[in-house]
Amino acid sequence: MRTSILAAALVATGLVAAPAGPAGAANDQDPRTVERTVVYSCDAGPLGQGDVEVQARVLLPRTVVAGTKLASRPIDLTVVLPEEMVQALRDAGVEEVSGESEDATWSVGEEVRDIDDLVLPATAVPAEGYLVMEGQGLARAARLGRVDTYPVRMPATFTATLTGTGQVDATADVACALAEGQRAKLTSIRAVPRQD
Repeated sequence: MRTSILAAALVATGLVAAPAGPAGAANDQDPRTVERTVVYSCDAGPLGQGDVEVQARVLLPRTVVAGTKLASRPIDLTVVLPEEMVQALRDAGVEEVSGESEDATWSVGEEVRDIDDLVLPATAVPAEGYLVMEGQGLARAARLGRVDTYPVRMPATFTATLTGTGQVDATADVACALAEGQRAKLTSIRAVPRQD
């Protein structure tokens, strides 16, 4: 099962306990940390193709008053590169990898908003197995203008750049799209009438 890849990778790297939940907006009502893993099919050029697991964690309210602006907030990401890509990094002499994305988004209802400053800091390439990278971005604010239920989704597609250092320095452009059968929905937020 695909979901077992992330679990196995976290156990192997000693990251079984999830990092502390990201801080959300101070005015969030009834907040909770939403956590979901989405699988993307990615083409990493010289590193090959494969399924990359992205686990997103973000603090969101269950309900808001209609017309409320949902404040910008950190979104934590755990990204697991498949073993085939990691082996290509090893074969090339890459010892550490960092990543960034300039076009990652999230959506609240029909409003698509950027995830700014999405960076995966340099992470050592393991001697075997998967590569688990931890990073964070800033999900831009969105307005929930009317009484309704608003689905919150990760992007259907995105691109990223991986930068490797070590015996050789190299970069790889990565293009990703939702894997077959995957859904990008994280949760829903209800916008309710104001109680006067």
